[in-house]
Amino acid sequence: MNRSHNRSPSVESPDPHRGQVRMLRIGVGLFGAPVAWLAQFSLSEPLAAHACYPHQAPLSAPVWEGLPVMLAAISIACLAAALLSGYIAWTSWRQSENKLPGEEGSITVAGENRNRWLIKLSAMSSFIFLVAILFNICAIFLVSPCSSWF
Repeated sequence: MNRSHNRSPSVESPDPHRGQVRMLRIGVGLFGAPVAWLAQFSLSEPLAAHACYPHQAPLSAPVWEGLPVMLAAISIACLAAALLSGYIAWTSWRQSENKLPGEEGSITVAGENRNRWLIKLSAMSSFIFLVAILFNICAIFLVSPCSSWF
């Protein structure tokens, strides 16, 4: 006996891959901006350190003349990645708030609550790391690359 014809349309998901896509969006929203900030930090700091302190004594000017341009390019790429992650988190949050009427009586209420919490966390995380990336960009333009700290 085939029971596939007796299923209620409100119980079935219209797209069988919807859960996988949603989890991918949550993952990108949650980890995209922190990874972008980590990449900015991990690429910029060693470059600046080597350009200003290649041997035993610090230099008054960087070894490479284009160091600020390289740092700015790295920062802009990381900012773009973080903005994309933030956009994905924001749209996921908006979609989770505007659920379809048939989805309210879903069987996976606990899973939906967890996903909503993760979506909100990803939006907050993206915002915090976007601010951190912007502060690092400001430091590139406001602080001389090889200036002393004291």
